[in-house]
Amino acid sequence: MTADPALFDRFAEDYDRFVSLQPGQNSSWITSLRLTGERAVDVGCGSGLAAARLADDFDHVLGVDLSEPMIAIARAKRPRPNVEYRVADLFELDDDGFDLVYSHTMLHHLPNYRAGLDQLKSLVRPGGTVALVDNVCDLYPTPPREVYTWPAVWGFPAEVRRIGLRDAWFELRFWHSKPWLEHLLSDVYLSRRQFREVYDSVFPGAEYEDLGFALAMRWTDERAG
Repeated sequence: MTADPALFDRFAEDYDRFVSLQPGQNSSWITSLRLTGERAVDVGCGSGLAAARLADDFDHVLGVDLSEPMIAIARAKRPRPNVEYRVADLFELDDDGFDLVYSHTMLHHLPNYRAGLDQLKSLVRPGGTVALVDNVCDLYPTPPREVYTWPAVWGFPAEVRRIGLRDAWFELRFWHSKPWLEHLLSDVYLSRRQFREVYDSVFPGAEYEDLGFALAMRWTDERAG
């Protein structure tokens, strides 16, 4: 769910493998909330890791993303009878009946952050929950490449112990790959203060959790059903 639909297309398979080596990265926080219901949407679902996990707790899950290769991987690798994967733009969605509206590290890709928050809010039903995670950085809007590459080198021995040499070597090379670094160096993040300010303006009374690399927000629509 990015301003450039082809951004992830260039490395979709490698990205799916990379994220798959980080168990729960895209779903551990949302599953810890223990939410259940009839319908959930994962906006910017990528290759479907979180959407497939949400299928355990919701009767129907819609996963949407702009990247056709990502959606193709999701359909091939993570099919579930109660999950629909769809190539779509956030602003094309006009359904307001979701019990859960979820998105993980997608919003900073949008050209208009506030408009994205307003659109996500419009999708939740009365009594439903909006749960959003996005990257933040207090030092600079776009972290330099060393913020990503140096920790990958320092952490390589531990990753070898965790996932084995072959996967750890792939992971290290992915952190240093040109397409991935070009993507990271095009990102612009909010600071923690900016994040809370803009989210509070759309979701008054929201609850926040600091995940280190990101902030997570949970808000329940208190309108009567």
